[in-house]
Parts: sequence; structure tokens; C-alpha cells
Amino acid sequence: MAGFGSVVMPLLLLLLPLLLMLDQSSVCQGLQLCALRPTFDEAVEECALLLSICPAKLVTLRVGNLPSDAETKRLIRCVGVRCRFWSDYTGLRQDLVARYFVADRNDTLCINRTTACLESVAKRSVDPFDRENCCDLAYRSFLCYYHNYGNLRRTRQFIPLDRMQLVHVTAQCMDMLQISVEDLADLTVDEMDDSDRLHCLVRCIGIRTELYSDKMGVNVDLMYAQYGEGYTEKNYKANAYRCAKQYSKGKSSDNLCRRAYHLLYKCFEHVRNPITQYELEDEV
Repeated sequence: MAGFGSVVMPLLLLLLPLLLMLDQSSVCQGLQLCALRPTFDEAVEECALLLSICPAKLVTLRVGNLPSDAETKRLIRCVGVRCRFWSDYTGLRQDLVARYFVADRNDTLCINRTTACLESVAKRSVDPFDRENCCDLAYRSFLCYYHNYGNLRRTRQFIPLDRMQLVHVTAQCMDMLQISVEDLADLTVDEMDDSDRLHCLVRCIGIRTELYSDKMGVNVDLMYAQYGEGYTEKNYKANAYRCAKQYSKGKSSDNLCRRAYHLLYKCFEHVRNPITQYELEDEV
């Protein structure tokens, strides 16, 4: 499964030069901005501002009217990109957009209706170089959930972190724990298992991203949202729970940092995730 652990050392090693160049004040400011998880309404307002969409349009949207004009389509696509449930390259991330809706418990057919709607939309392939096409597909995909799945949630939802957000989290954790780049640069694979500094860094990153807590362990639901794209949700989570149960019984349970390292690194180290993939491509 793709996971947090497979990222820790590759991510750190690839980002060491960048971490050295980052100004600490900008790290803190960036992290504060990155930590914000807008509600759906806030994402709409943010995109309307960036796209210079007039307030009158927002009034129309707030009452549930989503007309099929070009401006509305651009706005919905922007919200999808902001909340990470839409990409012009991969299309709709269904598990993420579903977080913004709550289904009626008595509506047993909502998933079937939504799926049927998405299948009709999917007959047109995404062309990232066709702006109008991307906006239209993002809009139509969102409408499948809006009209069939349930009511919009007004609460904040987890948004997967991108590369730069992970850089900020990592840099701030290193600063707070007084861990230098030199402390990590020369670690071998064998030394990683015995490095208290690395273990505590992994724990800090897990806590700061809300993917982990000492009380609850790994948040498998959010872990899948962060790293599970392209993998079957049921199998991903089943493997994660099985591994977490195995390491929860180990000798590391009394050491909070080592426990976090085992649960995050050992249970999620077998498949590279998209962030590592992009970084490796950049290095070539």
C-alpha cells in the first residue's frame, strides 16, 4: 500500500537542500496558511475572489442553484482543485469529494445513482490542455454528487497535503525538535531503526498532519485520503489495520516515538506515493 512511511526518508533526503534554503520565519507563516482546511463555502469564496467572480453569483450558489454557465463551471473546478478532489490530469477523486456530502441513511440507492451519473460523465476523457473541457467535466462530476449523493457538509474536511505543505511540516518539526539536516543526511537503512531522532521526527510529522496520534494511533481513514489514490480502499485499509495491530503489540509500545515510527514507517513502506514519484522525476 502507498503510505507515510515510504515517504519519510526519501522525502527528507530529496528535500534536504530545500530545507537548508528555507527561511524559518517563512516556514512558520507558510505552515499556518497550509494548516487551514477551508469549509466548502470558504473554498467557494476563495475561488470566487481569485477568479474575480461577482458576489451576485455567490448568492445564487448559496441557495443551491448551480447554472451551467462557463463562470460557474470554472468556479466549481477551482473548488475541486483547492480541496484536492479534482485534477485535470486524473479527474475526480471520489473518496475525497464524498467527504463533502452526508448521505441520508434511509436513501439506500444514493451510491448507485451517483455511480451511474459518473459513468455517463466518464464517457468523455479528461484533456488537461483543454480548459473548457476540464471545467465542464469537473462541474458535471461534482453535480453527480450534488444531485444524487446527499447534502453538502458545512464543516471542515481533511485536505491531503501537497509537496510544499509536507516540506513546511517537516521543517517545523525539525526546528521544534532541534534536529539538523546533518542528523538525518547520513542515516543508513539499518540506523533508521535505532535513531531516536528520526523516530521522534516521524511522530511529529504524523501528529502535525493529523495522520497519527498517541491515543488513537494511525488514522487509517485520513491516511488513505493522503496516500491511497489509485488503490482499492477496502484492501488498503484492511492491510493497514492488520499491520497496526501487529506493531501495537510489540516492545515499542512504551516508547512513544518508536511506536509512531513502527506504526507509520513499518506499516506504510511498501509502495511509493505520488509525492515521491514527482520528486524523483524532478531529480532526473
